[in-house]
Amino acid sequence: MPLLRPSLIIVTGSNRGIGKAVCQQILKRPDIGPLKLFATSRSGEDLGLESTKERQTVYRRLDVSKRESIDALRDEVKADKDGGGVRLLVNNAGINLDNEKGMGRLEAARKTIGVNFEGTLDMCCTFLPHLSKDTGRIVNLSSVASSLKPYSEEIQRRFRSALFLSDVETLAEEYLVRLNMLTFRKPSLTTNDPKHAVETSTEQSSGFSIPPRHYAMSKALVRAMTRVLSGEHHAAHPESKILINSCCPGWINTDMGGLVGSGRTMPPKTAEEGAGIVMRLGFDELEDEDRWGVSGEYWANESVRSRGLGSVQRW
Repeated sequence: MPLLRPSLIIVTGSNRGIGKAVCQQILKRPDIGPLKLFATSRSGEDLGLESTKERQTVYRRLDVSKRESIDALRDEVKADKDGGGVRLLVNNAGINLDNEKGMGRLEAARKTIGVNFEGTLDMCCTFLPHLSKDTGRIVNLSSVASSLKPYSEEIQRRFRSALFLSDVETLAEEYLVRLNMLTFRKPSLTTNDPKHAVETSTEQSSGFSIPPRHYAMSKALVRAMTRVLSGEHHAAHPESKILINSCCPGWINTDMGGLVGSGRTMPPKTAEEGAGIVMRLGFDELEDEDRWGVSGEYWANESVRSRGLGSVQRW
């Protein structure tokens, strides 16, 4: 009997928090079979994880905001002749610069959206052609912060009705353009034109949240992009069984999770508990009455404190 070719698995932001916990759980899960785990981060840090002949772990530097960094990883994956195709891509890398001291809010917004949304989208589009057509999956980390409640009805409608990736990218571009106007325009009391949006305590004339919340916006973009990408992929490749989903892992006691809240309450979940929903979307059966599995959806629990494995939630 020929040896099984190892599945290739890629996890971004693997050096700590949920990313590290996902890597640990992947290596402990026996039903995955032989695998080669690419544990990636900007530092390429060696996490000391298990590495055997059948379950190999390699550490690679990856900055998802840099095209050349993504391409270098793609080239290595393509050149791996022993691998059986990419079985799972977990896009976990992310930053939150909303309260970053010494950084202007426009710079913070560009960097946050550049990593969390644009970097995730680039990873998806780069590695989607290399996923196994029968078993491949993508899990994008979104957040409960992806709620549309802070935005105007028109912006909410555009998030919900986006049909093409360009629709989602346009929302990101408009957010940055209007934030640029907020940053450099002097307050105007004589116009209601969204192009002259000004920050006040009583109105959100641009349609985006006031004050701007870059992290929340980036995660809403990831959530919308995931749905659209899945739709576009399956429309072009109706025979493909690739599943593409996003999720909120809950309120996790990590560096990122600690940035949320009042500072008086500790996040209630461990990184290991938060990784559970990622593992479900990556490896478990996601039954769908109409096809081979649920794709294009956002998975979360009713409460960020819940330790469940999530269900489909819609805007």
